[in-house]
Amino acid sequence: MTGWEEKIDINHVFKLQPARPVTYFGVGAVSMITDILKEFTAKGQGRVLVVTDEIAYEASGAWKTVKPALEAEATAFTHYGKVRPNPTYDNCEEAAQAATDMQADVILAIGGGSAMDTAKTAAVLMRHPGKTAKQFYEQGEPIAEAAPIIAINTSHGTGSETDAFAVAQSDGEDKPAINSPHVYPTYTIEDPALTQTMPLKQTISTSIDAMNHALEAATTITTNPYSICLAKDAIRLVAKYLPKAIVEPHNLTARYWLIYSSAIAGISFDIGLLHITHSMEHAMSAINAKVTHGDGLGILMPAMVREIYHATPEVLADILSPIVPDLKGVGGEADYAASQLKKWLNSVGQGTSMNGYFTEADLPELTRMTMDSSLSKLLLPLAPIKVDQTVIERIFRSSF
Repeated sequence: MTGWEEKIDINHVFKLQPARPVTYFGVGAVSMITDILKEFTAKGQGRVLVVTDEIAYEASGAWKTVKPALEAEATAFTHYGKVRPNPTYDNCEEAAQAATDMQADVILAIGGGSAMDTAKTAAVLMRHPGKTAKQFYEQGEPIAEAAPIIAINTSHGTGSETDAFAVAQSDGEDKPAINSPHVYPTYTIEDPALTQTMPLKQTISTSIDAMNHALEAATTITTNPYSICLAKDAIRLVAKYLPKAIVEPHNLTARYWLIYSSAIAGISFDIGLLHITHSMEHAMSAINAKVTHGDGLGILMPAMVREIYHATPEVLADILSPIVPDLKGVGGEADYAASQLKKWLNSVGQGTSMNGYFTEADLPELTRMTMDSSLSKLLLPLAPIKVDQTVIERIFRSSF
């Protein structure tokens, strides 16, 4: 078969090494928070707002290390712990107000994507007094700066700790994104030990989130060799180590490679971007906040692969080889690739049906919201196929 390398547009110029946070990675990395806080305090930036949800910051074990470090090294700190899954503009603005009230210099996020996205948005709002989250997310308000962000990751799916994106929503209608180099964390901590207490469902859905990041980033019209190679390794690692983490939740080797796969998948989509399923999942979770990001993506992924396979068969055959090893990267494999991916997802406990969240009566609204959303206007044109209302409805319908 012809490899995807021969189809790369060699005239497309991309950033091989875009801006990144300084990332401390490995078991025990959370202890680096002491040095990080000491550095900020030495620069006169010792006032810290801590942003978390109600559970993960303590359940992960992060707080046992972070709280003493804050008490020893920070000038002052305040804890905002009201982040909800699929955070709202109100969450972000409350966090920003808490930061303003305490005159915070730095925002420290502990958690998964929701905590990080809330912290990123609050960091932007802090430096733009009088502006609202809606202005940045929906009205194109330019982001001129943001407060420094420290991200301590407690899951292995978000990618937010390594990228320049944040997501929030106005409940029930839209779930747009912002993208700016100002929202890269200054420092990120990736400590696999902090993921050991993740519930089984979250272990699965966050890993599928990382897999989907990789799959989409490798198949956009803006992808590049770096993004594809990172994506291939991310999918390989999820395929190998997610089953082990399911059976042995405290297997640190499995957690190490899953959090690593999440990080490199985040880098992959930071430079390669995303397309169809992210646009669609955002409509799902905007209507029903019980839809976790990874779960929604897992539900949609097989049907999406069926739609795009003919456009990028070489790439998909290569990156899906750990799951579907007998793909040739030629036409006519779309149904087989989708069915085998669906079979693998089910084997690791990832649902592939929308029936748990929606009925077919919801299809028109889901389709309308997808087509109307600001995120779709950004992402759908990046898909390797032409995406219209018919394609979106077909993917939703095939996912029941």
